[in-house]
Amino acid sequence: MSQVTIRRVDEAWVEMARQEATRLKISMNQVLLDALRRGLGADAQPVKKTNLDAYAGDSDFGPGWDEFLDKDLKKLDRELWS
Repeated sequence: MSQVTIRRVDEAWVEMARQEATRLKISMNQVLLDALRRGLGADAQPVKKTNLDAYAGDSDFGPGWDEFLDKDLKKLDRELWS
């Protein structure tokens, strides 16, 4: 094992690491090691993404999709916005 020093770390990140260590009841060092492992892709389990990137781009939602958008989703409900 090696020991390294990381300089110019944003203070907000350090505070986040402290809070996470307190929450998990583990050392801040362990929190940072776990974060590095995940960030570098060295973790056995991939980081679970919680966004919709897989659905971005051109998708064919089938016939009637454009009509649905025009008919239902693009209408302004004046009662909600008045």
